[in-house]
Amino acid sequence: MRAKPDLVPDCDVHGKPMYRDERPASELGLAGSRDVIVWRCCCEGCRRYFEGATGYRDARPSGVEADLTPRCPNDGAFLVAQRARDSYICPVAGCSTVHAWGAAAPHEFQLASAT
Repeated sequence: MRAKPDLVPDCDVHGKPMYRDERPASELGLAGSRDVIVWRCCCEGCRRYFEGATGYRDARPSGVEADLTPRCPNDGAFLVAQRARDSYICPVAGCSTVHAWGAAAPHEFQLASAT
């Protein structure tokens, strides 16, 4: 499965582009001792991250339940928030699945309409 080129996830809470970061799995509440490459929110104090195998989550102690991230019905990939499109999109190359960024999203986020 190939990812769409140059796709940068937006934070599903703040709607701002995320940045790539490498963190110990234990720091993210994931099992294992390996380092994991994730996309982190750029907002000060936000511990939100996106990881391809787990979707959107908060970096918090193990045992705390994470929010659910919508999945693509075609291939099961976690959908990626894209503020400019006001939606979640499938990150898999060639897939055009789009899911509204609304009440069914992990965090409800309403964008102000452009005037």
